[in-house]
Amino acid sequence: MTGKTKSPRKKGNLLSASEQSGKEYLSLKEVAALSGVRYGAVKRDIDHGVLAAYHIGRKYFVEKSAAEVYSQSHQGESKAEGYTIRQIMEKLPLSYAFLVEQIKTKKLPAVKVGRQYIIPYEAFEAFMQENKTNQSSSR
Repeated sequence: MTGKTKSPRKKGNLLSASEQSGKEYLSLKEVAALSGVRYGAVKRDIDHGVLAAYHIGRKYFVEKSAAEVYSQSHQGESKAEGYTIRQIMEKLPLSYAFLVEQIKTKKLPAVKVGRQYIIPYEAFEAFMQENKTNQSSSR
């Protein structure tokens, strides 16, 4: 044994805002945690030129100021409230393809958040009312 002791690792290796304050550059994992989006979404935004980053070896680093701006621009996205397509499929026996077609033809309003569609609660209720048939009891 060499007598060296390992320092305890932080769980998840995510830094709090106070620990990040001394850093000038953040990792993609830290940017994702800060902005509330997935790692893959941050990487995709870098690849598409939405977010500037430094590529050193196999790692990417984002300037702290750019990460804060990116985070603020994504704050509203995670707040979208409504149903996902899968949740509607649990309510109604409709296929995924049919629901996507309804969204694309604007018959079912939806907001795209990342790669996922969110159908606002009110829009779903309006969609259901539009498709309701009125059956008269007099024949």
